[in-house]
Amino acid sequence: MTFKLSAELHGHTSDVRGLVAQGGDILVSVSRDKTGRIWKRASPNDFNEDSALLGHTDFVSTVTAIPPTPEYPSGLVATGSADKSICLWDPTDLSQPTTKLDGHTDNVCALVASADGRVLVSGSWDKTAKVWVDGACKHTLRGHQHAVWCVLVMENGEMLTGSADRLIRRWEGGQLKATYEGHTDCVRALALLPGGRFASAANDGSVRVWSLGSTQCLAELTGHTSYVYALSVLPDGAIVSGGEDRSVRVWRDNELAQTILVPSMSVWAVAALGNGDIACGTNDGIVRVFSEDRARLASPDALATFAQANASFAVAKNTMGDIDASKLPGPERLEQPGTKDQQVIMVKNGQIVEAYQWDQQAQGWSKVGEVVDAVGQTRKQEYEGKEYDYVFDVDIQEGAPPLKLPFNVAENPYTAAQKFLERNGINLDHLDTVANFIIKNTDGVQLGAPAGDPFTGGSRYVPGQASAQAGVPDPFTGGSRYVPQGAAYEPPSEYVVNVQGNTAGIIKKLAEFNATMDVHRLSDDQMQALQKLDFSGPPQVAEDVYSALLVSALGWPKDKRLPCLDLLRFVAVTPLPYRVGNRPFVESMAEATGFFDLLGSESPGGLTKSEEVNLMMGTRAFANAFATTQGADNLWQSRKKVLKALDGSWIKATNPNLLTALSTLYLNLAIAATKKGDDDEGLNILSAASRFLSCTSNADSQLRLVNVFGVLSHKFQLCKDSARVLGDETIVILGFQGKSDAVKRAAKDVGTFLTS
Repeated sequence: MTFKLSAELHGHTSDVRGLVAQGGDILVSVSRDKTGRIWKRASPNDFNEDSALLGHTDFVSTVTAIPPTPEYPSGLVATGSADKSICLWDPTDLSQPTTKLDGHTDNVCALVASADGRVLVSGSWDKTAKVWVDGACKHTLRGHQHAVWCVLVMENGEMLTGSADRLIRRWEGGQLKATYEGHTDCVRALALLPGGRFASAANDGSVRVWSLGSTQCLAELTGHTSYVYALSVLPDGAIVSGGEDRSVRVWRDNELAQTILVPSMSVWAVAALGNGDIACGTNDGIVRVFSEDRARLASPDALATFAQANASFAVAKNTMGDIDASKLPGPERLEQPGTKDQQVIMVKNGQIVEAYQWDQQAQGWSKVGEVVDAVGQTRKQEYEGKEYDYVFDVDIQEGAPPLKLPFNVAENPYTAAQKFLERNGINLDHLDTVANFIIKNTDGVQLGAPAGDPFTGGSRYVPGQASAQAGVPDPFTGGSRYVPQGAAYEPPSEYVVNVQGNTAGIIKKLAEFNATMDVHRLSDDQMQALQKLDFSGPPQVAEDVYSALLVSALGWPKDKRLPCLDLLRFVAVTPLPYRVGNRPFVESMAEATGFFDLLGSESPGGLTKSEEVNLMMGTRAFANAFATTQGADNLWQSRKKVLKALDGSWIKATNPNLLTALSTLYLNLAIAATKKGDDDEGLNILSAASRFLSCTSNADSQLRLVNVFGVLSHKFQLCKDSARVLGDETIVILGFQGKSDAVKRAAKDVGTFLTS
């Protein structure tokens, strides 16, 4: 019996990045939609969503189940997120996390628990793994040069970590004991095997089997044609893997036993259920369950729908080996049986090459796709005698002829990018940049799309032709194409301040409100002093007037504070004592505007218009304070609290002026870090700014946040290395699609520097 579809679980709205099974009837999934979901079996071939895990503020990247302990007899579920936190959930009360573990400084992308439930190990993009015992961090495992993508706890208590630096490391008691070398690309997954062995998977397309007692690879399992993202182990010891080639593969005795194709681009996660079923999570947001048990198979209609979805999905030629369409048999070949279960053949049906898979049990062929880049299909462009969906012209050097970048819609963008770089002798450090160009300018495409589809219809994007959208030039061949200039990048070094505004109108409104106040009213002398201020430069404000303004901003009703806060924003550029009584300026201004309370990560969203305006003035005042040595020192001393409030603040903001103010403060903090901080502090700012940049369409914010990348990367090598991971794709895209010409220029300059 082979694995066939049992159930499809619909609910997530974005990629399912992590899965864990609890027995045979419960699955927990996590997604880029920032949620986790618990699914419980409702029938042999159906699951219902039982509950949602709502607590993270960014993508949820990984999940694991923690076995029962005396304190938690039902066990716990642990989730890790791009918000840098780990949440622990009690299945008996999922209203909120029981515990939140903080300590990582970047995306938590891997979690695993020990068999006794006392130890939790986490891996992160911050290049470390952490060992948590009874909720406290006992060890931080350092040594990897890049992100730690996967972790594992062995039966003897030793721990394994796999990293983007291509290495697997073994740890005991927090100390490095051994290093396993063999993979030629990022290690993405680890799984425990019987008999003191473990398996690993990597971006090199291989699954490897190792013995804990030796650093020699015992077996290399090949079959995947692209990145392998996930591993799990069935109760009988069979290995299950999933990857970028849209396949789930089952390996028995180090041999490929079955390939399960799914109608999606990426299999991000796999999980073996206790009853021997297999679940996978994919980029389309669906969790699919497969079973060998006839009693748990999906209905005939569901199986037919799944088969049709697979049949209409594009299959890349590079997954099928060399193809000469002129020598392929016709559909009559399908009348003959296969020679073995899961055999894949190709037939030429008119001008289309189709792939079929033999089902030994059903004694029939199932169509698994159309080979979209085989010779004989209709093509618009040709390169070196072969036809492609796209052939980009890419300018690498001013004055040199453009290089050709061919690509087919079902090909892995990273594979095409790697071939392009190797063919032209270009450093592979540019892999992500080229792949992201391809992704953004082709996108995934499914065969059988309706007429008018922008990628398959008559109006689809064809590089070199006129754009269907007026005013949008071809980013590779048009006048705005990316051409590295080669000039040394010089980041901004001066703090950005905002002292524009109708000061006469502000003071008039202040006087109007002041006249209605019973408490904290400014005196006539103080109002006259304000009216005499010269705002053509930094205003020279008497200390008692400054203090009165701040006291009024703290004591007046929130909807009346705006003129006080606006004047304090002007006053912040002058050298002041930066405290009222024993309270620092930052604390007083934050209380007056709600900066910490309203923007803090734990506060609910939904800001009122008045709250947003007050926050905007407070944020501008903080940014302006960097104009003086005293102010810069005061803000830098409060940086941790300020950054904590800023992180995620853009999610709540709808006022474009507030978004600009928030990004300005990020830029000034970045500049301050180059003068007062170190690379770790720079990385904290960079990580948060990258999340802001990835989700804002505000042009002013984009410009400032791109410059945050430039400022910190120019100063700190750690930030430059991290920027290539955190923002490379976003910055490349902004080089062509930024909301203003200034954004595009800055993104191109910073992008060139990051790849230098």
